[in-house]
Amino acid sequence: MFDTFGTTADWKSSLVEHCAAIAAAAGLRADWPAFVTEWRSLYQPAIAPVRDGQRLWADFDELHRETLDTLLPKYALNTLSDADRDHMVYGWHLLHGWPDTVQGLTRLRQRHILGALSNGTTRQLVDMAKRSAFPWDVIFGADQWQTYKPAPALYLGALKLLKAPASSVVMVAAHNNDLQAAQNHGLQTAFIHRPTEDPAPTARYTYIATDFNDLATQLGC
Repeated sequence: MFDTFGTTADWKSSLVEHCAAIAAAAGLRADWPAFVTEWRSLYQPAIAPVRDGQRLWADFDELHRETLDTLLPKYALNTLSDADRDHMVYGWHLLHGWPDTVQGLTRLRQRHILGALSNGTTRQLVDMAKRSAFPWDVIFGADQWQTYKPAPALYLGALKLLKAPASSVVMVAAHNNDLQAAQNHGLQTAFIHRPTEDPAPTARYTYIATDFNDLATQLGC
């Protein structure tokens, strides 16, 4: 089971390209690396009230639109139309993988069932897979349980649907909180180094890999 945003997909360069093109068509410019980095940083505060039961369910598209609207004035982009804003949010459906993603997943799929287990919506993950040819066997989005990782429902729900014991499943992520939650439920874990995500593992994991090809090699694929 794979985290997607940051682990499987390179959100930063994907969104820089996507947002810059939309704004350029509207005659606007900004520091796009800074903009998308700050937009991404608003994600955890946005999902926390939903996960903690302080807010009714809202999916990634809704939350990304809300955080985008709060951010645009800071970068003098508040003249963007509603259509342009929706198009920017849709960029989260179109993220491309890291250079090793497809090759590494393809190698791993020879011997293993591969699934996305993500805070994104099911449709978002399907769109991303179609856009970037991610060879998933199954996709689990947060909307299936209407909460967000690291809530137990996602890990336990995926195990139940796969009819797989926790010890037979590896959670793959570039985020320590995701892996530690999976570990708490008995899953194996694999930390992947990604330049935009957690700089180093903060616990003992089953595997530590430089990328998906390295993980495939460690798993004998």
